[in-house]
Amino acid sequence: MGEGGGRSLPTSQAAEVLAVIDAHCHLDSDRFPGGADKVVEQASAAGVNGIVMAGTTPEAWAVQSRLAARHRRVWPVYGVHPWWAARLDAGALAAAMDALAAACSGDGYVRPVAIGETGLDGSPLAPPESLGPQEASFRAHLALARRLDKPIVLHILRSHDRALRVLREVGVPDAGGMVHSYSGSAELARAYQALGLHISFCGSVARPQSRRLRAAAAATAAERLLIETDAPDQAPPPRTGELNRPAWLPVVAQAVADARADDVAAIAALTASNASRLFGLPAAGA
Repeated sequence: MGEGGGRSLPTSQAAEVLAVIDAHCHLDSDRFPGGADKVVEQASAAGVNGIVMAGTTPEAWAVQSRLAARHRRVWPVYGVHPWWAARLDAGALAAAMDALAAACSGDGYVRPVAIGETGLDGSPLAPPESLGPQEASFRAHLALARRLDKPIVLHILRSHDRALRVLREVGVPDAGGMVHSYSGSAELARAYQALGLHISFCGSVARPQSRRLRAAAAATAAERLLIETDAPDQAPPPRTGELNRPAWLPVVAQAVADARADDVAAIAALTASNASRLFGLPAAGA
């Protein structure tokens, strides 16, 4: 979490004008006061027309599936988060991937729109010796996404060189994918885009000190641009440090619009269209 300050939250009138899609949110989290149903209701009132959830553990997939069955504009993504994969030996990873393949087949679950989140985390949140198991999981997720023709959702933190090497060796699925909560430079973003990936920005892009991120947002190709909340984490200013929620996605849209010297409604429409195309989402109202 960073410092607070910066742009205030949009008024309800401004939020109603926007029609945005949250490309990455942990709606299954048990940290939301009042529960996920209330979060979805608040998001809809703020102009959020869709929420793409992020997979973390097999236990979370079942929660996501129930939420997707209950809410028409909420879609699941199933995967084994790098922090969880870091604790798996080869046998446990194989069992987890078998379970993931079964969940993706619709065997008792709502079918996901993507595979993930997976990737590599070289931050202090994951010990250095865990990068080996993380990479094994990463490669297995890529292989499954390629086999199922599903987009891949990537969590990459302080390990971009190694992640790019894996992506080039294994190959990005033909369906593409996204680097969620992007944290790198404009040059690095171009390397990911060259592989067929989208770049997704969250509340950190709105922080006053995030000049590098705003430069990356400005340089990202229009057809590769996404926005997300990563809720309940990474709340934008002036709510930094609070529990994030999809209803605050318009703040991210505004920050990206400012970085690109564009109109916020145009950025909302562009990123919603990109998310719909990437994940194969139905049009609003469908």
